[in-house]
Amino acid sequence: MEQDRRKAPISFWELQKKQQRLSILLFGLLLLFYLLTIGLISAAVFLSLGLFLPGLNYPPQSFFLKYAFLVLLISLTLTLINFLQGRKKGLTYILKSLRAYPPDPEDRYHLSFLNVVEEMKISSGLPEIKAYVIPTVNLNSLSLTDLDGIPAVVLTEGLLAEASRDELQGVVAHEVAHILKGDTFFFTLVCSFLSFYEKLIDSLDQERENNRLLNPKKPGTKETPQPLVYLASLISYLLLNFFIILISQKRELLADATAVELTRNPVSLARIIYKAHIANSYLGDSFLFTPLFLVPPDSKEINDTIHDRFFNTHPPFISRLKILAEMAHKKVEEIIEEVKSQEELREQSRTAYDYSEESWTLFEEKIKELRLANQKSLEKDRIWMIKQPGGNWEGPFVLGALLVRPDFTPAARLKNIKENLEGRANEFPQVRFALYRQLKKEPVDQARLNLCPTCQSQLLEAFYEGVKIKKCPVCTGKLIAMDDLVKILSRKEIRFPEALKQKANSLQESLLKTRARKTTGQEKPGAFCPECGLLMTVRPFSYHYLIPVYKCYNCGLVWFESQELELIQILVEQKYQRKA
Repeated sequence: MEQDRRKAPISFWELQKKQQRLSILLFGLLLLFYLLTIGLISAAVFLSLGLFLPGLNYPPQSFFLKYAFLVLLISLTLTLINFLQGRKKGLTYILKSLRAYPPDPEDRYHLSFLNVVEEMKISSGLPEIKAYVIPTVNLNSLSLTDLDGIPAVVLTEGLLAEASRDELQGVVAHEVAHILKGDTFFFTLVCSFLSFYEKLIDSLDQERENNRLLNPKKPGTKETPQPLVYLASLISYLLLNFFIILISQKRELLADATAVELTRNPVSLARIIYKAHIANSYLGDSFLFTPLFLVPPDSKEINDTIHDRFFNTHPPFISRLKILAEMAHKKVEEIIEEVKSQEELREQSRTAYDYSEESWTLFEEKIKELRLANQKSLEKDRIWMIKQPGGNWEGPFVLGALLVRPDFTPAARLKNIKENLEGRANEFPQVRFALYRQLKKEPVDQARLNLCPTCQSQLLEAFYEGVKIKKCPVCTGKLIAMDDLVKILSRKEIRFPEALKQKANSLQESLLKTRARKTTGQEKPGAFCPECGLLMTVRPFSYHYLIPVYKCYNCGLVWFESQELELIQILVEQKYQRKA
C-alpha cells in the first residue's frame, strides 16, 4: 500500500508546494551569489586602492560594519529586483526570444503534438499542460513554468518533423518528468534571472549603436569599451555557472528514467536524443537557455571529465544512451542502427517527385509564354507617372507598383496619362480609394484578388507537406505564408530525383558566382500580390539560398514560381545532411 502511494501521480497542490519551497531556496541562493559577487568585487577595489594610494590608512572597525551592511543592502535590493522581474516576465521573455507560438490544430504535425501532450497530461496526473512550437528546423525541446504555475512543453518544428509517434511521446514525457520533479520551475527561474542581464547588455549595445549613428567618429578611431557591458556579461556568466554547479547532471538522467516510467519505451527516447545530438540543436541567440534544452548546443563537445561535470547542465549524451539502452537490454550500437534503419525506411516511403528534363523544358516554354502574356495585359494599367525632385517624370506604373515606391506620398505629384490629368496624389479618386482599401487591409485592385502573379489563373487552396497553401493549377506556382516556410523546410515527405538535385546545386553555384547581379532581382518581371494587389519585391530566398523569389512584406507571403520551392528544399536538406 505504501509503495503504491509513493508511485501515485503527483498532485497539482503538491507541485505548487514544491515550487514554493524551490522559490525560497532560489531566493536564498541568489542572495548568496550577490553577497559573494559584490563582496569580492568591492573588496578587490579596496585592496587595489592600497597599490595606488600608499598613504591610505587602515579603516576602523566601524567602517567594516557599515561596509557589510551596505553590501547586504545592495545584494538584497538586486536579489529582489532580479527575482521579481524573473518571476513576472521571465517566461514571456524566453518564449519571445525563441519566437515560440501555440500549435495549430489544423496542422497534422501540430495535432499529433497536442494529442501526445494530452496523453502525458493524463498519464502524469497534471491538470493542465500548455504546448508551444519554435519555428526552426533544429531538433530540440524544453519545458517552462508560467507565472500562474501552469507548465508548458515547447518543441521545435524540426523535432516534430523528424520524430516518430513513439519518439514524440518520449520527448514530451521527458519534459513532463522535469515538470514533476520541479526542475522546470527551477530552470525557468534561473534562466529568467539571467535574462535580466541579457536585456541589460542588449540595451547598452543599442545605446552604443545609437550614439555611434548620431555621433560618427573619424576613421581609424577606436571605440571606448563600456565597463557596464563587461560587468553585466561577467555577472550573467558567473550566475549561470554558479547554478550549474548546484544543479546535478543527474537531474537529466532522472528525467530520462521518469520518462521511461511514463512511456515504458526507453528505446524511443534514446533514438530521439541521438537524432538531436547529431543534428544542429542550437536555439535562440544566447547560451543562457542551455539548461532548459533536451540536448545542449555543445552536446558533441561534452565529455566525461571533471571540468564537464562541473560546468555543464547535461551529462555526455553517450552516458544517457547507455543507460536507456540497458533498460531495453540493448547496446548503444543497436540503438544507432535502429535510427539508420528508420531513416532508410522513411526515405523509401517519401512521395517521389515527378520530374523529367524533357517534359520540364516544354513546360518552361509554356510558362514563359504565360508570363509574357501577363506582362502585356498589364500595359493598359500602366497609366501613372510620378514627378522626381529634379523635375523629371518617371513611369508609367501600375497603381499597385506606384503605392510601394519609397518616393510615393499622398502629396507626391502624379500624372494620369490615360486621362491626361496632373495633380497631387490625394487629388485622384483612384489613389484615394486604393489608400483607403490598403488601410482596411483590402486588396488595392479587386480584379487581381486571388490571381496567380505569373499567369493570372485563379489560385486554388491546397496542402503541401501538411501546410495549407495556395497553388496555381496552370503554372504550378505556390503562395505560402512566410511563417509556414519553416514547417515545409523541416518536413521531408517528398523524394527528389538526382537530376533535380543536380539542377539545384548548379543553380546555387551560378548564383554564388554572380551574386551582386542576381540579388537585385532585375531578371524577374514585376508581379503583384494575390492578396493585397501591391507590387511584390524580388529578393533572394535567404542569405544562404540565393534563388530569387517574390516576397510581399505587406501580407507576409512568398510566391514561388514552378520548382523554386522544391529547389530550395533540396539545398536545405543537403546542408543539414552534411552537418549530420
